[in-house]
Amino acid sequence: MQKISSDPKQLMGMIDYPPLHSPEALRSYYEKHKSGAEVEPVIVVPIEAAIAYFAERPERYATYKVELRAFLSNHPAAKYFMLGGKHRSAAATVFGADIPCLVVGNEADVEEVHRLMDEGKITGVPSIGENFTDTLRELEEHYFEHKRFWTMDEKTEAMIRNKDIPESMLHGRLK
Repeated sequence: MQKISSDPKQLMGMIDYPPLHSPEALRSYYEKHKSGAEVEPVIVVPIEAAIAYFAERPERYATYKVELRAFLSNHPAAKYFMLGGKHRSAAATVFGADIPCLVVGNEADVEEVHRLMDEGKITGVPSIGENFTDTLRELEEHYFEHKRFWTMDEKTEAMIRNKDIPESMLHGRLK
């Protein structure tokens, strides 16, 4: 499993906003970034792996394939689908920090994430399945249901516009 630092334009966020579910979590992660404390990584899946899985369900995939291809064409920096981590990544984005991520691309990686969760090293609730196929299935179900895409950068900008991120946290971003 690879650990990376990601730019918010590289991450495709889940369509689970609005509302912001926990302003407290956002502020807590922001304060961690501000203090230099380690922030738990966000679990991500490479776009290529996800799309290969999506294409195995042609009837479902056909309902959002055109939108996904257009999105990726207009967002060439996008490299990963996020499996949760909205508050952590939004806090990093407004602070101006890279987003720590763990790349899950196969069965061994999923097993490693479960081991880290069992050891308490990952305490957030990543949307990871029992195995890699379950993880991809859950991701596909989300996009089949919503058929919308955005980067974490765009999602954070929406949070700012909706005033879910206080101006005191913006560090020169959109005000």
